[in-house]
Formats: sequence, C-alpha cells, structure tokens
Amino acid sequence: MKIVTILLMLITFFGNSFSQSFESEHFTIEKLTNGVYGAIHKNGGYAISNVGIINLGNESLVFDCFISPKAARDLKKVAKELTGNDIKYVFNSHFHNDHIRGNQVFSGAEIIATQKTKELIKETEPEELEYEKKVVDDRIESTQKEIDGETDPRKLEEHKMWLGYYRAIKESFDEYKTILPDKIIKDTLVIQGKDRKVILFSRGKGHTESDMVLLLPEDKILFTGDLLFIESHPWLGDGFMEEWIEYLEELKKLNVEQIVPGHGPIGNKRSLDEMISYIQTVSDIVDDAIVNNISKEDLKLTSVPDEYNDWWLSRFFTLNLVVLYNKKSN
Repeated sequence: MKIVTILLMLITFFGNSFSQSFESEHFTIEKLTNGVYGAIHKNGGYAISNVGIINLGNESLVFDCFISPKAARDLKKVAKELTGNDIKYVFNSHFHNDHIRGNQVFSGAEIIATQKTKELIKETEPEELEYEKKVVDDRIESTQKEIDGETDPRKLEEHKMWLGYYRAIKESFDEYKTILPDKIIKDTLVIQGKDRKVILFSRGKGHTESDMVLLLPEDKILFTGDLLFIESHPWLGDGFMEEWIEYLEELKKLNVEQIVPGHGPIGNKRSLDEMISYIQTVSDIVDDAIVNNISKEDLKLTSVPDEYNDWWLSRFFTLNLVVLYNKKSN
C-alpha cells in the first residue's frame, strides 16, 4: 500500500517532467509558462508551422494544427499529456494548408475561424490538392537532388525543410479530408477558463484576407499565426501590405513579452518591428523598380538585403518581389 501511495505521489509530482519527455520527429515543445506551450516545427518534420497548446484549467485548446494529420496526431497526444485534458477548441488562424490540415485529427473539438477563413479553405483546398498531386513527385525528386549536391550547410538544412514539406503533403493524400471550421467568430472571442483567459481576435486583412491571433493577457503571450515570421522570409503573395503593417502596429500596443510566430523561433515585440521593416523594404524595392522602369526579369536578379541574408525560406524573397511587382504594376 505504501509503495502504491509513493508511486502516485511521484507521478503527481513529476508528471509535468514526464510529459515534457515526449518526443516527436515533427516538432519540439517549448514551455512558455505553466500550462502554455509552443509546438515548434522541427526541421525535416511534417509540422511546417508552429502551434500553441494552452491549458485553460478544465479544458484545453490548440492554436493551429500543422499541415499533416501525422504530425497533428503527435500534437493531440502531447497536448493531452501536457494538459491532462482532451482538446476542446482548435483555432485556424488563416486558410493556408500548413495551419489547417490537422483539423481532422481533433474529432469532437470545436474548429473555430472567421467566416472568410472558412470560405477560403472551402474554395482553395480542392484546387490546392489537385495541383499538389500533379507536382509533388517532381518536387520531391528535385529537392532530393538539391540535397545530394549541396555543400553549404545552411542551404542544406533549408532543402531538408522543403523535402519534409513535400513528403508531408504526399504521405497525407490517402487519409486527408478537408474539415471546415464549425464555429465562426466575427472579430473577437473571449474564453474564460478556470486558470486563464484567452482572447481571440481578428482585424481582418494582413497575411491573408483574414488572420486571427490569440492573446493570453495575464501571461503576456501572443500567438500570431503567419502575421509574424521570425528569422524567415514571409510569404507575401496572399497578403495586403498596408493592412498587414497596420495589423502589426496594433499588435505592438499589446502588453506581451513572448510572441510565438507562425514560422521561426519564439520572439518578442522587436520581432514585430523586424517584420514591418521586411514588408516595407520589399515594397520599396518594387516601387523603385516600377518608377525606374526596371523589368520584372531584372528585378528577379535583386540580391537579398544583408539584414535578411541569413533568414530561412530564402526562396520567398524573389517570389515576393515578383508578386508585388505584378500587383503594383497592374
């Protein structure tokens, strides 16, 4: 009897440590405070984006859910271990595939998004999947060749990230089902749990036509989705530059100390300024090209500015120039 009692006491005392020993090939867990965790993409894995895990006390939630059901199943398991609760809420910050394709794993949870995000998922996912099925084998083959011939360690790691992205997509084809959000918020949702309050809100356009963020006011923690990339080139192709910068300026007014981006390591308010600077820099380069009648082909030859030369997702820089050039010149 005494042995059982001691074992139960040890499990209770060390339970959090046992939970944090969880290992996934797709992401790592970073504890932000008691009951709040960031699930951060592991290079080569099938997460691709970052996710938040939040224990409200007697229920829990995740903010975004990865690109792959396989990675999402690991997420569901570790979330249960860390919080002791089943997941009641899943939030989709925006419509991009690396933030919504784990929805199907969380049966029984409320899937929450804005109306526009729901519409965009419904509209774009069939076309996206059809396109992916046509190109993914070639992308895997070409990326593997890049890996085999790469001598730059940093570029090698980035190639491995893209290989994980394409493999995650390919391996999901047989099981993936598009699950649409079933609860819609207009602009703000407040959930008061036993242990903490969550404020979910959207200002509308930014990285996409509709982006949500999640604020933990007492913990001073913010989850931004892809409104913020840290040490990584953001994808600007679906974005609205002026509104995006305004959105980030509003986020700077929040009383937060830790910020979990959609991609990259955990940051702080300085990270918001760096994101604003990047968007403005790319926009200015394109504006100068248009004013000086620089062709799109010549624009593609623009070198990455020194301050962003070590950022991940480097292929997005040239793509961003082309996308903005097309938008601004039409």
